[in-house]
Amino acid sequence: MYLIYLVLTVFILLINLAGLGRVFTYYFTDTQLSRACGTLTLITSLFFIEHFVGLGSLSWVWPLSTLCSIAILSKHWKTGGWRSELPFWLPFLYVFAWRFAFPDIDGQSEHLTDLAFVSNYISGSRLPPSDVWLPGYQFDIYYGFLHYATALAGRILAIPAGLAMNLGFCLAIAFSISLAWTVISHFCSATWKKALVIAALLIGGTGVSPLLPILYAETDSSPIASTQAAINQLWANTRFVGLYDQQINTSVGTALFPKAVEGTARELPLETLAYYIYLGDLHPPLAGFALLFFALALMIKLENTQQTKSLSIALGASVPLLLAINAWNLPLQGLLLLAWCGYRRCTGQSCYLKYLIFGASLALLLLYPFMNSYAPNALSAGFAFVAVEDHTPLRQGLAIWWPVLWLAALALSQGKENRLALWSAVGVLLLLAAMEIIYIDDPLSGSYNRFNSTLKWWSWLYPAALLLLGSMALSSQAYWRRCLAVVPLLAVCTYALPQAEYWLYQPKTSLGQFAGDGWLKNDIAHQAILKHLRSAEKGLVLEGLDAGSYTAASAFALHSGQAAALGWPDHESLWRNQAAFIQTQAGKIRAFYHGALPDAGPWLVSQNIRYIVWSRFDQARAPAAFALLRQQLDAQYAWRVLLAENGMELGVWERRN
Repeated sequence: MYLIYLVLTVFILLINLAGLGRVFTYYFTDTQLSRACGTLTLITSLFFIEHFVGLGSLSWVWPLSTLCSIAILSKHWKTGGWRSELPFWLPFLYVFAWRFAFPDIDGQSEHLTDLAFVSNYISGSRLPPSDVWLPGYQFDIYYGFLHYATALAGRILAIPAGLAMNLGFCLAIAFSISLAWTVISHFCSATWKKALVIAALLIGGTGVSPLLPILYAETDSSPIASTQAAINQLWANTRFVGLYDQQINTSVGTALFPKAVEGTARELPLETLAYYIYLGDLHPPLAGFALLFFALALMIKLENTQQTKSLSIALGASVPLLLAINAWNLPLQGLLLLAWCGYRRCTGQSCYLKYLIFGASLALLLLYPFMNSYAPNALSAGFAFVAVEDHTPLRQGLAIWWPVLWLAALALSQGKENRLALWSAVGVLLLLAAMEIIYIDDPLSGSYNRFNSTLKWWSWLYPAALLLLGSMALSSQAYWRRCLAVVPLLAVCTYALPQAEYWLYQPKTSLGQFAGDGWLKNDIAHQAILKHLRSAEKGLVLEGLDAGSYTAASAFALHSGQAAALGWPDHESLWRNQAAFIQTQAGKIRAFYHGALPDAGPWLVSQNIRYIVWSRFDQARAPAAFALLRQQLDAQYAWRVLLAENGMELGVWERRN
């Protein structure tokens, strides 16, 4: 039954997006651009409106919009128009298969962080919404456009935040790849060439990928060891410089990359789409990829079209949209647009400046309510010059970037016969060099000094370079250049090997539980707690804290649609300018779950706590505390046993009226 429901949900979602895109084909003849622009227009408009009035549940929309979409699409699809949806559907289904196999939204990575963000918006209240991780505060400390869009889909389809998050993850990548398809199609007509570039973007890693088997040797052939080896390689591709290059365990590897002196290594990550697909984080860079490919597709389309007005307006709007999507990449996308304008001027073509300005102004106007609440709380960080000790080590830098440098050399070899290739190659090389000179001086320091800058900037430049330079090299008139272009694109695709190993060996314990709560429901006690909280009246849920982040804390609250008494304190402290009360609150919660908080009952009532979870996590952490808490809480809270086994009770305390 659940599988049928899931399939129907996906069908409704895809049909509505196709219908919306079809409406916008009047302005954009390309299906992929029409869908993307229609979706962005709708979401941005509602994002603006809901800063003045929350629209609440929108579940009444999908029956009407689905009927309208079917009517709009029926004639077009009867004549084969459905084929134009394949560049979107196929990557969606590929990512859907990954999330179907590994759907858990748990304490690993940023899963629960992203679920909290989506949960903030899922009620449809006026923006900025309440922060479900910090009661009494608004969620006005993060660029949450992607999570708003995901929650909007959840509100329309009347689905929980976890299910919306996993579907939103699939959609974000499908938008990116479909727009990349538009770029490639401008240069190449052969299907295998398009497929190769798409594979490099969708399953590809960096230049380290083909080196992984000779850098890290397996010492055990058991399934568990094979799984861990695959995970190590998946991470090594992303976190190679400064972390995994220090963990190389082969003689060839250590000869190629000698270990740094202790304390001098700098962590410089680069995240690819394939890494995100394995990780499952619905994080702003995913929307950043989509907006990058959107801008590139618009630029390329403007090279050969008569619909200059609508395309130019959309292109102008694409830059300020990053303020709400992924502000770290705003300087890069701004430079990209300036470079495109310079290229157009130098080649004697118009850059449609008035339309660009109009589009940018319109986007800024729609985002103004968001900026009005977000800007005063935004992280204050400026540009700084990279110190000598923070530069990328030459060998590691070449190991990562050689595919891009290879493709850039092929583009440069075309000279003035292909000015677009020349400008693209020079632009990529200049940006890469600039990233070694300038970085964003955020609160991180030491080995993490450039961490966020390379995480955001390298991850933006790498796929842009593969897409543009790879497509142009494969479309070159010179046969030798086309052959050489295949080498780096195939090389990055070797990242598919650890992905395949992970898929093969990693246990799929939550297969098909697309709401992301399978890891909780697979335990009978946690399933009972979750079920009870879902049916209970709304109220703050208190859960035990271990570390300051990357734990199961707040999972029961988020997966049941409740608000947490406190989320991950380290994250909230970072966002809230290290406000002291957050860590103080965390300390009291830890003391409470160890039975060491004086006057626990009155304090919890003063904090408006309605439900207190006692799960296997809490029992394992401090089993002796349970009896003490029963005594301390008896006057203010009633104990509800949801599972009793072997003399142990698990369940929820509920505040007495």
